[in-house]
Amino acid sequence: MFWWDRWLWELGFAICHQLPERLLAFGDRVLFVCSRDTGLFVSFFSLILVLSLLRGRERAGMPPLAILVVAAAGILFLAWDGLTSYLGLRETTNTLRFLTGFAAGAGLAFPVAALLNGTVFGGDRALKVASRARDILAAGLSGGAVLLLYLWRPQPLFRLGQLWLLVCMLGTFWVLNLLVVYLVREMEGGGLTPARAAVAGLLTVVELTGSYWLHRGFSGSGPDVIVWLRRFSHPWR
Repeated sequence: MFWWDRWLWELGFAICHQLPERLLAFGDRVLFVCSRDTGLFVSFFSLILVLSLLRGRERAGMPPLAILVVAAAGILFLAWDGLTSYLGLRETTNTLRFLTGFAAGAGLAFPVAALLNGTVFGGDRALKVASRARDILAAGLSGGAVLLLYLWRPQPLFRLGQLWLLVCMLGTFWVLNLLVVYLVREMEGGGLTPARAAVAGLLTVVELTGSYWLHRGFSGSGPDVIVWLRRFSHPWR
């Protein structure tokens, strides 16, 4: 096992149960968090990039009602799948877990982008997020490309899928912590400064480290790294 894979597996242990049967596989190589978490992270951060961090910072109003309704439906989709499968009312699959996570992450990205644009970048709340056709197109292209990658999952693209999941996982924590930094200090606008970005990054490290050791404490052991060596006979399950 490469040190990189081992490190990612340890990182994933901080937030995920890592049950072998719930991991997405690119061929016979599995990702380091479960399918639902994968969907949440890659959709949320990919859309935050195109709705806030890379473009559209000036738009800080909540999305149009139609977008909010679709976003809420995505979150309810995850709740329905998770609750009914947990109660034993129906069986779910990894593909469905991924799709529900993806829908919920995408749904959360739109209102969070509005908060980020207003709180961090001082955007105009009269200008709604995703109210322009080109914004919706950018979100659709970004989300569609990520969706295709993690549904198709060809083994030659394993490292790409692994790396983008890492970026999105850390990026999600960082974005949420950045909002906390601004809200706790009652700062609004002024843009993103290196100091505030660094504080958000430090909070991310502290949270993941603390979560990792708590998980180890409650489980009585560390992550089962042997799962990285297993070959799945049904990677699409």
